Amino acid sequence: MLSMTRWNPFEELTTLHRDMDRVFGRYLGDERAGTPGAAWVPATEIDSSDAGWKLRVALPGIDPKHVHIDLHGNSLTISGERTRTEQTSQGHVSEFRYGRFERTFTLPANVDADHVVANFDHGMLELSLPLAEAARPRRIAIGTGSDKRIGRVA
Repeated sequence: MLSMTRWNPFEELTTLHRDMDRVFGRYLGDERAGTPGAAWVPATEIDSSDAGWKLRVALPGIDPKHVHIDLHGNSLTISGERTRTEQTSQGHVSEFRYGRFERTFTLPANVDADHVVANFDHGMLELSLPLAEAARPRRIAIGTGSDKRIGRVA
């Protein structure tokens, strides 16, 4: 049985755009194209909850001693370096990035900077960025006209 598929001209343009980025990226030193010597940026994941923010950075093969975390005002900077280990054999293909990296994040003003915690486990750096107590959501109880507790925090 034949099925009909609706043609989307924009899908073809998107594919063409992606292919052009890949081709020119190889020649212009784009970091995504796998060229040696290009800067690299570690992958990052950010989640939020009522308690605060979680930031995870993938840093496989990097010694935690070579990672630096700086917090200045509402600016969080993670930097470090991945170095190549000594090679005794001829390398033929390497898609790993080596060298320095730096990521800077602008934090919301309501993060409690005094209670930020960083853990490094299995190549993953995880930062817990709790919200200040005053910034956490609260439930407000609704009172009735005869209730003397109108507007009190639950």
